Amino acid sequence: MTRRILICSIIFLTLFSFASVAMEKKKVTPTVLQTTTGKLIYSDQGLQLETNKNCPSSVATGEAIWAIVLQNLADNTKEVVISNNGNVPEITAMANGFRLSYPSLVLDGKTWNVGLDLDFSVQEEAFQISGAIRNQVSDWVVMKFIGPVVNGIQAELSSFPLLMPCGLGQIFIKEPSAENPINKVSMKGALTWKYNKAVSAYEITAEYPCRFATMQWCAMAGKNGGLYFASHDKEFRSKQFRVRYQPENKTFGLAFQHDMTCFAGQSRTIPPQVIMPYSGTWHKGADYYRAWYNTANPLQDVPAWTKNSSGWMLTILKQQNDEIMWNYNDLAELNRLSVERGLDIIGLFGWAHGGHDRFYPDYHPDPAMGGRDTLVKALANIRKTGKRSIIYANGQLIDQHGTDYWDETGKHITVLKKDGTLDYEKWHKYSDAPARIHGLACLGTDEWYERMLFLAMQANELGADGILYDQLAVRPPKICYAPNHGHSVPAIVYEKDRCRLLERITNHMKTINPEFVVMTEGLCDAELNSVYYFHGYEIGAYVPLHDELSARLHGTAPTSIFPEMFKYTFPEVLNTVRNPSTVANRLIMNYGTVYGLKQELESRYAADVRHLKEDRIPLPEDYHNVISKPNLDLVTSEDPVVSKQYMRQVIDFQRDHADLLWQGKFVDEQGFSLKAHTDVLAKAFVSGNRIGIMVWNTCKQEQEFSLEVPGYTFDHATEPGQGNVNPNEKLKAEHIRLLIWKK
Repeated sequence: MTRRILICSIIFLTLFSFASVAMEKKKVTPTVLQTTTGKLIYSDQGLQLETNKNCPSSVATGEAIWAIVLQNLADNTKEVVISNNGNVPEITAMANGFRLSYPSLVLDGKTWNVGLDLDFSVQEEAFQISGAIRNQVSDWVVMKFIGPVVNGIQAELSSFPLLMPCGLGQIFIKEPSAENPINKVSMKGALTWKYNKAVSAYEITAEYPCRFATMQWCAMAGKNGGLYFASHDKEFRSKQFRVRYQPENKTFGLAFQHDMTCFAGQSRTIPPQVIMPYSGTWHKGADYYRAWYNTANPLQDVPAWTKNSSGWMLTILKQQNDEIMWNYNDLAELNRLSVERGLDIIGLFGWAHGGHDRFYPDYHPDPAMGGRDTLVKALANIRKTGKRSIIYANGQLIDQHGTDYWDETGKHITVLKKDGTLDYEKWHKYSDAPARIHGLACLGTDEWYERMLFLAMQANELGADGILYDQLAVRPPKICYAPNHGHSVPAIVYEKDRCRLLERITNHMKTINPEFVVMTEGLCDAELNSVYYFHGYEIGAYVPLHDELSARLHGTAPTSIFPEMFKYTFPEVLNTVRNPSTVANRLIMNYGTVYGLKQELESRYAADVRHLKEDRIPLPEDYHNVISKPNLDLVTSEDPVVSKQYMRQVIDFQRDHADLLWQGKFVDEQGFSLKAHTDVLAKAFVSGNRIGIMVWNTCKQEQEFSLEVPGYTFDHATEPGQGNVNPNEKLKAEHIRLLIWKK
């Protein structure tokens, strides 16, 4: 770990810090690219971006604009970092731009037979930089390319907030400082600034594809213009966003780190990097990214039943310590309790003989819970009621004890780390049961694909309507050094192999049952061509507390969720809120409705079962043997009967307006204007010739508001449990209202 930190620091120093000595290269004539919104200028001082006042601009700082990291194959602890410092390119003109060519590279007087080409061009209204790396150095492999870096960005976050694709989205509106480092936030899975003493700067790193970077674009977004920064990588390869803030000169730097393995005799392309100053709101950047995405990766065609689902009851039937919460014969009652709350999918976790987080990847119907025939009958009866079921399988974990699979197959297909040890996760949930150590499967191996496909086919045969492969959109890519997995050594894994695994399973299951769906946990756009439905485990899926939401709306939070970012870019993607509780309060229900997210309840422990069946509020002692105890603040603060009634009212309301709220397109704040108190939030959904605007009064007092919707004629207004209402009435505290217009 110390070595890894050292290498990262060297890379950062190479790319972002001011050179302590003059760069050893001759002057070059500045080369200029121009669009209607700005100029990109390359010179021996680096990249400079000139724009109008509505967009951030940058100055060339003399810092390195790219770096390459090589690793020794015989001794993987040896790495070298080569940058453009001391390397002079050949510059040639090309269509719409120019090329920088480095036939070979020099570091400390030694020549490395590594070639690099960088192509700068204008594409539509954007600047695009792509290229290729060629490696002819035996015993060394190129592992990373960082850049091209845009340094010296002159902008204040109060005027140009930083939008990062962490989860559904995260917004930064204040710069970090010694007095306000902004390095601790309560949002689960959020990005944070970290101070790097070596360069006296604050940094953010976000790894893609995973829940920490769900898309390949970010923006510094003002009210009337901004700066779009993206990688248009059609292969959705492993990369990291690198953001730096220099407090001394109050400037920002943006870069991508591209992970790769380029061995001697090979070449690798550098995915197109796009820099676009734009006029208008941040939606311009989202539209640009989505237009590109549509050329790269078609979204999965979602069955109608999935699109029209309200959400699910996530239920653990049997736990890690063999405690059974629900037998298969109990599923009829569980279905009734779900329907009572408006939910129409049951997620069956811990349904197999090992219980939850135990004996993976063996999943056999459990005789102790009723056996296979009883399970098949129970799932058939759920479908007869018009509801659906999803069966659980973990997409990456291999239990190291309790199965023959580990000794025969699992340990041979587990990711091998750089130090020669097997990669693993530890799950210890109960004080009266041992911890389970799970190897992390190398997802591109044939053995793992065959087991995962078998589990999908088994789920379909049992009568489930889909399968959830847990965790497969959660973690970032990693490097595997195993020599027997059918890949190079080393290889980037949990990248294209993960997408290919899901795609192969989805395509196969379509031939068996077109209505069968594949789900996973987390979120990332690399998987949209294979995953139908995402089980939320990212910021924005976890509903903010009331104080957090208020701080965002009032602009007092230095950083907060920004779920609009992903939801506007991919409005049709189905994603649940994450609610690890047996109740949902008004905040959770209203939030999910306004942002077009599916609802969720979770039943995990015996006390949760009693809460659902008997409305008995759990006590701390009910979880005496649970190591990571659930947060009881929500369930103890809510009247279970009232919350159940409101959940049903809201879901019935959504179902009544499904053409807008479930099938319509989320367009955020486009197409209308709102006049209201700061605590009133409004989001629009469009379907055909209708636009529906969800208005949410998030505060504790009733509020007035008014809407203007040019080009439309008002039709009616409605609220959950109320039917049609007077659109001019004040909106009650913590209430939502849908107002509908027609063209």
